[in-house]
Amino acid sequence: MAALDRDSKGYALSLDLLLALIPLTLILGMVAADMDNVLYQMEDAIFRGSTERVAADTVSTLLETSGTPNDWETTGNVSVPGLAEFDQIKQIPNEGTISSAKLGALNLAQLQNMVGSGYGVYLTVYNISSSGASDVKLKELGSYNSSAQNIVRIERVGSYSKLNIVSKIVGEIRGSNTLRTYNDPPYDFKTSYNSNTTYEYWVVFDNSGYSASKVNVSINSNIINFTNFDSKLIDSTFLKMNSTNPTLTMDNEVKVIANGTPGTKLDVYIVQVARNPSTPSSEINVQNTRSQPCRLEFFLWTI
Repeated sequence: MAALDRDSKGYALSLDLLLALIPLTLILGMVAADMDNVLYQMEDAIFRGSTERVAADTVSTLLETSGTPNDWETTGNVSVPGLAEFDQIKQIPNEGTISSAKLGALNLAQLQNMVGSGYGVYLTVYNISSSGASDVKLKELGSYNSSAQNIVRIERVGSYSKLNIVSKIVGEIRGSNTLRTYNDPPYDFKTSYNSNTTYEYWVVFDNSGYSASKVNVSINSNIINFTNFDSKLIDSTFLKMNSTNPTLTMDNEVKVIANGTPGTKLDVYIVQVARNPSTPSSEINVQNTRSQPCRLEFFLWTI
């Protein structure tokens, strides 16, 4: 009887252990079966997070910096492109702005270099119409791949001027029945051989009461002839350049001599526009120097 008691106790102990192992075995099996899916989801989340960061960093660089160097669109030498207008007086980029010259100079190879060869890219920039008209596409780089996996889209709103102001005398020329000379030292604009073959430079007026016969505008002491205040193309020979060093930038002096009656005022802008494709002269006016909202859309995916 004692032997049976010992056997029965051993048998009961083995049965209890077996019953306890059954749910544990089931749990371990379920975990093992689902482990691949868990690991895949973790890997996918990390991978997508990395792609989103690359896209966000790229857009931030484009809209918050003027690039390296800050005049890369003029010199043709670029380390990192940025689109923000550069304030020559403060020596800082105007974050959230888009320079028309920089946007025009940006190409797909530069954009691709920012993200690396492991990604596909597609960028568009549209103006945002306030009149209800359709938005106008200002720039498109790359092609959208709708069949790609893990496409990240980032949209940002900025401000854009159709004409890139490189020099200005604003708020200074005011009538006083006295002939006065106005210089533009803070905004002496830079040109190079590269920029002079890529861009045209125009004088744009915002006139309220001045007579054209009493206003004289010169670039590097070269007189610009005009009979009214329509926008005027600057003769390229007036602009400084060094053909032996195409990227060397040189300062151009702007001077205005004017005489107006009290209550009159005049603002003068020098704007930079692309040669190819050319900008119609009808679009080179003071209205297009004003900033307007625009929308940048950037798409990034792995390849």
